[in-house]
Amino acid sequence: MKKFPWKALITVAIIAVIPGLLSNPSSSQPNNLISQSKSKAQLIYTLNAHKDRVSELAISPDGKKLISGSRDGTIKVWNLSTGKVLNTISASSEGITSLVVSPDGQIVASGDIDSTIKVWSLRTGELISVLKGHSQGVEAVAISLDGRTLVSGSDDRTIKVWNLSSGKLLYTLRGHADYISSLAISSNGKFLVSGNGSSANEHIKIWNLSTGKLLHTLKHQPVVASLGITPDNKTLISGGFGQLVHKTNSINTIKLWDLATGKLLRDFEENTSSVTSLVLTPDGKTLICGDFDGKIKFWDWRTGKLLLTLPGKNSVVESVFVSRDGKMLASSSENIIRIWRLSQQAVIK
Repeated sequence: MKKFPWKALITVAIIAVIPGLLSNPSSSQPNNLISQSKSKAQLIYTLNAHKDRVSELAISPDGKKLISGSRDGTIKVWNLSTGKVLNTISASSEGITSLVVSPDGQIVASGDIDSTIKVWSLRTGELISVLKGHSQGVEAVAISLDGRTLVSGSDDRTIKVWNLSSGKLLYTLRGHADYISSLAISSNGKFLVSGNGSSANEHIKIWNLSTGKLLHTLKHQPVVASLGITPDNKTLISGGFGQLVHKTNSINTIKLWDLATGKLLRDFEENTSSVTSLVLTPDGKTLICGDFDGKIKFWDWRTGKLLLTLPGKNSVVESVFVSRDGKMLASSSENIIRIWRLSQQAVIK
């Protein structure tokens, strides 16, 4: 998953004001979709309940709930079908930076500016445990597909691997020269991938998740903002900043890597806009990227073909997440969440 690397930018001005807690896009957002996209994606809800920017989104495995974590310190659980808030968890006094839902849909783990990871019951909103060990804010969290392992990445430049059920710290990984911006775990549980968000030290590291052994260090330009691994565990996809940090429009911001060898397979020449978040559809065929300029792009990552563009509102797409059945997409910009219904034409079948 991603963690948008705000620290890589010195100054960013964003203007996006959308009134109302829950608005119907047919009346308040008439131009949200470009004309050729209307048959492929429909904006069904615009949600505005957080008081600060939404750091990360997740959809429960059963597709019924949307979970959002915000810098306002709350985690909100929404009914994905109606757009109504089901529960609000006062999770932090400083702010939520990241969150992840367990594969069984029972718990939510949240990364906190206060350097802790908190584990919550998704059903009740009760706090289950607090994991302490980092010395600075936690920027990224991930859970293995078997639900046994939680991984956290921090501003303190370390990655910590935890037993999720017991809360025991298994080991700490070191080697990044700057803060950890993003993490991804392969579905077979063999590989952990980490990216750091510094423009001076742009690297991706691939680790053996079981042993903590460093397997590969990948030189990455631009700044790493988000990571994804294909379901077959063969390809790593990275997204990052381009012209915003490096002052050039020629940097390709999506890269494809061989996960086992660390070899660069392809520099995605079709995209030079800054990627701030990315997610693969569950079948691994379609790559969905959120951009710094607010657009959401759908790609056939194997061919580089752009399938669909959803226009933005000139505000960073901080998070994108697609439901397990591939029919619903959630995105966040500033404190606004948008829920999209995707048709079969929006993704590769």
